Amino acid sequence: MAFTTGIITNTGTATSSATNLAINIDNDNLSFSSNVVYHIYVWNSMASKTLIYASSLNINANTSQLLNFNIAGNFAYEVQFLVTGTVPTDTVINVFGTDSSGNVIHYQKVLQQDLTQIAQLNP
Repeated sequence: MAFTTGIITNTGTATSSATNLAINIDNDNLSFSSNVVYHIYVWNSMASKTLIYASSLNINANTSQLLNFNIAGNFAYEVQFLVTGTVPTDTVINVFGTDSSGNVIHYQKVLQQDLTQIAQLNP
């Protein structure tokens, strides 16, 4: 299943713009691993979408991965995921924009239930 955060606007004051992106991936299945492919896009202006990170990782059963990426200075960002495995619905993903001190910017918080299902990852 592929999901997206949608485009998250990243403008405002120095304390309300994210400099980092935290992605928390948790495989709650007790027996089966899952594979997560993620793409991170940024907009450095209102019209220029750029893929800046793309990777795949295996999440073993009953384990988590906490990922952090630099997105400082970008107008907006989006994260897309493709989760596969025996029970992909047991893999829970949450995305947070954080400031330079690591504080979560609350309006840039996208929890699992807020992700939008899409047909496929963008190239």
